[in-house]
Amino acid sequence: MSETQPTAIAVTAEQVRPIPVGLLRVLANATRESATWAGSTAQRLGEIVSALMGPAVVCVYAFTAWSLAANAGWTNTFIFSSGPLSNWFVWLFIAALITLASGILGRRGDGERIS
Repeated sequence: MSETQPTAIAVTAEQVRPIPVGLLRVLANATRESATWAGSTAQRLGEIVSALMGPAVVCVYAFTAWSLAANAGWTNTFIFSSGPLSNWFVWLFIAALITLASGILGRRGDGERIS
């Protein structure tokens, strides 16, 4: 019969290697560039949305005038005969909100930074 002999394994511990400084710089630059890209893309998108709000505001003001004319009896019908959208003041409020939002987005696109 064979006898079992104990064996030992030696493990050497290595020191933790620090991350190279060059790699940290590359990661920092990539993060900064992606943040700059995201900011400029958001500004361009805001400019596009602001430009598209112009025709929307004209349509909402037309609904305001149409609703006011229907309430005064100058027209036969209005597209919304009942409910909150049948009131001209609601349409005027919506138009004012869209105008305000368009102005804010337009100002932001002109280079003004809002922090």
